[in-house]
Amino acid sequence: MDLNQLYANHQRALVDARRSEGREDRPTYFDLVEYYAKRIGQHRDEARVRRHHSI
Repeated sequence: MDLNQLYANHQRALVDARRSEGREDRPTYFDLVEYYAKRIGQHRDEARVRRHHSI
């Protein structure tokens, strides 16, 4: 999966987590958010892309 697809999936998981109506659904979406964030970090590390830090 390329970086753009990872970003898109991460954003979709964030939106789904915010829109989830039941408390039982939120952990699933936040697990996906964390999963995609980890994959994005790994991809960036492998490509030796500098990470930027927000202030």
